[in-house]
Amino acid sequence: MKKLTEKIYKELLFRNSILIIGLADSGKTYYALNELIPFLNKKKIKTAYFPNCNNFLNIPNDTDVAIVDEVETLADKYFLELNNPKDKPYYSLEYLEKVKSWHEKLRVIQIPAVFILTRSKKKEIEYLVDSIKTTDWGVKVKCFVFENYKNLT
Repeated sequence: MKKLTEKIYKELLFRNSILIIGLADSGKTYYALNELIPFLNKKKIKTAYFPNCNNFLNIPNDTDVAIVDEVETLADKYFLELNNPKDKPYYSLEYLEKVKSWHEKLRVIQIPAVFILTRSKKKEIEYLVDSIKTTDWGVKVKCFVFENYKNLT
């Protein structure tokens, strides 16, 4: 994970935002809390961590980087629907409304951020990494694949 941490750090130094995309239960949250945040704090980069978009609070003025876990994008909605034809509809209307409200909250972030996103299949992750340059909430991002933390430690 040190390589990933260094890549993220370099992007943040240039005030770029990051989208980390990984499989469910791969250790993304553990990594953020136990490796990334302590590393950034040692580098004197003050971070604010938000476990999800529901509990998204005001970012303190002295924060350098926001880390938002469990974000969602609809950039791959069509791709997911095509590749999961048995799941109709893929997203419920209620969930789509919830995601749109999260995007409105995320639009207020004015500092570099690390957004953490989950997908259930490697091809879904690859699709996003290859296609997303700007998030649904209007932030340009550099995408990184999160490999299974348990296999790398």
